[in-house]
Amino acid sequence: MVGGSRGWVKAALALALLSGCFWRSYGRLAATHADVLVGIARKGVDLVVAGKLTAESMPELTYPLERAEAFGRQAFRETKRPPPSLHAFMALVARYRDLVDAVDRVRREKKGWQAERALAAPLAAVKKAADLVRASLREEGRI
Repeated sequence: MVGGSRGWVKAALALALLSGCFWRSYGRLAATHADVLVGIARKGVDLVVAGKLTAESMPELTYPLERAEAFGRQAFRETKRPPPSLHAFMALVARYRDLVDAVDRVRREKKGWQAERALAAPLAAVKKAADLVRASLREEGRI
């Protein structure tokens, strides 16, 4: 009787420990993702403005998006009550996705100051969303 449930208890304990490990690094990882998304967003806009972003280089913008989405999904799986910073993080991911779509469209239609003007609002939205993530993380004492 005792032997049969011991495996279940060990599995539950291991899962609880792994979950705790995730949340111990969550703030640092969320802040890093925010920094990377802002940096790559700026780079993508700069490349479009210079007329140097091609379809072949789009994965440079989409890969950080995929990683951030995966991180967000994992964070939601690891908690029953997502903290405000996680909701802010997912809003950042959505703003970044909007920027990637705009970059892809604008790179085919414009360059120079016209491209810069067309991408100013989506870039500003990414920066603002990242600032909100960092503010939420600070408020929660995670960074």
